[in-house]
Amino acid sequence: MKSKIFVFVGLLVVLSMLLSSCASPTPTQVPAPAPTDAPVAATQAPAPTTVPTTAPTDVPTAAPVTIRYWHTMSDPETAQFQKVIDGFQAANPGITVEATRYAYSDFKTALTTAIAGGDVPDTARMDIVWVSEFASQGALLQLDGALPDFDKIAASVFPGPLATNKFDGHYYGLPQDTNTQVLLYNKDLFDKAGITAPPATMEEFAADACKLSDKAKKTYGYAEGGTYFWAPAPVFYAMGGKVVDENITTATGYVNGPESVAAFTMLKDLYDKGCLSPNLLGGGIATDAGHATGIYSMIIDGPWMVDIYKGNYPDFKVNFAPIPAGKNGTSSVVGGEDVVVMDGSKNKEAAGKWVSYLMGIDAQKIMAAVGVMPTIASLTGDPAMPAHFAVFMDQLKTAQARVPSPKWSDMDNAISNAYQRILKGDQSVQAALDQAADEINALLKK
Repeated sequence: MKSKIFVFVGLLVVLSMLLSSCASPTPTQVPAPAPTDAPVAATQAPAPTTVPTTAPTDVPTAAPVTIRYWHTMSDPETAQFQKVIDGFQAANPGITVEATRYAYSDFKTALTTAIAGGDVPDTARMDIVWVSEFASQGALLQLDGALPDFDKIAASVFPGPLATNKFDGHYYGLPQDTNTQVLLYNKDLFDKAGITAPPATMEEFAADACKLSDKAKKTYGYAEGGTYFWAPAPVFYAMGGKVVDENITTATGYVNGPESVAAFTMLKDLYDKGCLSPNLLGGGIATDAGHATGIYSMIIDGPWMVDIYKGNYPDFKVNFAPIPAGKNGTSSVVGGEDVVVMDGSKNKEAAGKWVSYLMGIDAQKIMAAVGVMPTIASLTGDPAMPAHFAVFMDQLKTAQARVPSPKWSDMDNAISNAYQRILKGDQSVQAALDQAADEINALLKK
């Protein structure tokens, strides 16, 4: 009887095991259904049921990028610029800036060689008059339409410096730093002559220049550094002169137009009367030395003169004023450097971020501390700017760019040669500028 009971129990155990092996496994977790009115993004992945405690090892990360940047900064500027690099790298982990400094005289050759060899820097800070030349060669990346915040940056800077980057209807750079020229006058000499204020108009300027001149003592009311266009450009632009038409198609009626003729006629008259120093034709005393020592009462120059006088003539106090106004108001000429992205760069996206950073207020303020003038118009009057920047930044509101053309250097020579012929009396003002117009037109046709 006992053996039968054991057999029956055994059968029950086996049957229980068989039934258990045929049952479906119980799920470990059933996610609750989402509410029917909850928005669900089509690309959103479902939330994981567990949170990993360590980062997955198979997720790709952005490879570090090194962008090369070439420039021609001075010793103090180069040292200060490291702060800009540090700030950018902190804000952009994974991007390193490798900055290389060149002597200005070697820089253009270095860039040309790099382009020919196909091993260009990603970005460069170049003289504003070079941008159109390199753009015409296809060496620069067009920034409008390519740089995401180009329009915002372009709207924030002075129009004159921005214009130096335009070629064939597009922009191939942005104005990293700028400068212009204003009137520098020796107040002690003005006081001795009974002149109570710097000239506000071109008529006053011409009158004061002669009043401050003394042929016997060989002192002059006004002096220029040479006949290259940069020297007379502020007077030329303030009096309404233009080199070519807006579309850069002709010089006829512009460089030899009535306003341009009037500007060079005034300069010729000052020269003939002994009110403009003859040093601009070579020899004589340099404008900075002559101005600080009382030989020249007025010169036209840039913001760098502050440091020059501090180093060479520490007892001389320089005074600044806007360029005297012509019939259309005051004006001057734009100088400075533009930042560009080379078309052959292999890191264009990172290079674009670097350019945008250089054009930001933080970077521009850092460099202003060592005398580099910013291009952002809203920084005019900012307390962080050196005091003497005020007159230059006001002047920049109406300062004009030299012709943004790859032929500019040759155009400059044509005007300079005409100016020399005018001063020497070899040609009348009109005839000399007519010849310059013909020479510039020939350049535009090439």
